[in-house]
Amino acid sequence: MKKVTALFLTASEAGLALVSLILVVYLLLGGNSGNFTLSVVNNLGLLVEALTPQAIVSVAIMFVAYAWMRRKN
Repeated sequence: MKKVTALFLTASEAGLALVSLILVVYLLLGGNSGNFTLSVVNNLGLLVEALTPQAIVSVAIMFVAYAWMRRKN
């Protein structure tokens, strides 16, 4: 189970690093950065618009519950 968790965390970190790199390319090149970069930035914008305060609170509650359960064991 620890190997699966470590693999998941590594994949998540790599994905976040890739998205961050794409955002930096967009910030440097602007509208001339290419179709893929523009589509990633557009999708991130849609994701930010879709995140309502209720969704953020529910994720925070799940995180606190998970941390509490891990601490208890």
